[in-house]
Amino acid sequence: MRNELDLSLYLVTDRNLTLGRSLEEVVAKAVEGGVTMVQLREKDASTGEFVSLARKLMQILHPLNIPLIINDRVDVALAVNADGVHIGQSDMAYEDARRLLGKDKIIGLSVESFEDIEIANTLDVDYIGISPVFGTQTKTDTAEPFGLDGLRKAVAKSIHPTVGIGGMNKETAADVMQTGCDGIAVVSAICSAENIQVETEKLKTIVDTNATKLWSKEIWNKSIEIYNAILKHKFIDELSFGTLSDEIFGRYIAQDEIYLKNYYHQMFMLADLMEDNQSKELFISFAKSGMEGEKAMHDMLIEKYGINTTVEASKVTKDYNKHICEGIATGNCCIALAAVLPCMWIYNRVGLDILKHAKLENNPYRDWILEYGNEEFTEGVNQVLEMVNEYATKADKETRHRMDFYYLKAALYEYAFWDYGYFADSKSYDYVNLIMDKLNPNNEVENIDFIELKHQ
Repeated sequence: MRNELDLSLYLVTDRNLTLGRSLEEVVAKAVEGGVTMVQLREKDASTGEFVSLARKLMQILHPLNIPLIINDRVDVALAVNADGVHIGQSDMAYEDARRLLGKDKIIGLSVESFEDIEIANTLDVDYIGISPVFGTQTKTDTAEPFGLDGLRKAVAKSIHPTVGIGGMNKETAADVMQTGCDGIAVVSAICSAENIQVETEKLKTIVDTNATKLWSKEIWNKSIEIYNAILKHKFIDELSFGTLSDEIFGRYIAQDEIYLKNYYHQMFMLADLMEDNQSKELFISFAKSGMEGEKAMHDMLIEKYGINTTVEASKVTKDYNKHICEGIATGNCCIALAAVLPCMWIYNRVGLDILKHAKLENNPYRDWILEYGNEEFTEGVNQVLEMVNEYATKADKETRHRMDFYYLKAALYEYAFWDYGYFADSKSYDYVNLIMDKLNPNNEVENIDFIELKHQ
């Protein structure tokens, strides 16, 4: 099963660096020292030898519930029933690997650029390996190193767990983990260590001591069921393929027109809350771009479809705007950002997901799709994510709990907004409050029951 993974200290094998010791000995000692995952990487081994090595490592790792990942070779993973594979940009496509391995196996993906990360965000991978962070002698066929600043941005940009690859050792581990990375992939620092267990223990201590959880990653995982429900909604499916009725789309746009008028005001309110000029300018630019770009698109669509915008705000629209205003009214930057974030982040992620598979040619809703999946909007959202993570690292526990609460409720309103567009007043939207009433905004949000959402 693809349960939550412990990626913190991820050993990648290389028999050329084991100083004459067997791979089984190296892995056994590394596991004793605290390695949490092992990847068998054997570029020069024959298929038979690769399978034999994998089976030997499975005997060591499986009794300890430590996953064995096979590098590149899906056939070897299938032959030994390994826990999963790690693939690179030039290897088998993720979709093919998933189809062959099934839904329960782990698939990791190497990314070498920010563009690769955006693509990975549209895939159901289990983690990404950001490669290379630094230059390394064990892998010479790599792209330009990310460096620490690039890694920090890459971690914030990814919705998946992340592992730093390239140049991971005792000197670099602390800085890498402080970027919010979930783990480091180590080769020579373990394989070539004189005392493997001792050196692994030292690495594990550094990793655990410096582990930094990004709030955006945690809240994305807590809200993933909401996001997946949005992607599966009839509104999104029919919009993607241009089969959504004019009536439904018109109803959605009419409500969105009401929502956007409040959104512009909320962006200016957020700007006033920000503590530095750069952050203030960012939200002022969001307000202005919305008033220009989004408004122009809306005006075009309203004229094109003859949409009547002289309608009353639905209860969903009213309650959603009220919720965001309440978050901003707390006067707390962290909570205000959490309340506003879903209307940017989820819209952007949905737009990018639609772009991946939508039928754009002759799609009457092409302009809407391109607006929310474009590069400029994506970059703006990434800037907000970096900002909210920075604020969250300074927040106390109670504030982070309230951030979770305000984000999750706003995310549910995002679902309800599309839901109302499709079904109008033919159903109740009380599921937002039914779900949120079970949560205490001042307590940690862990296991959330979305049963009401699943019944929609």
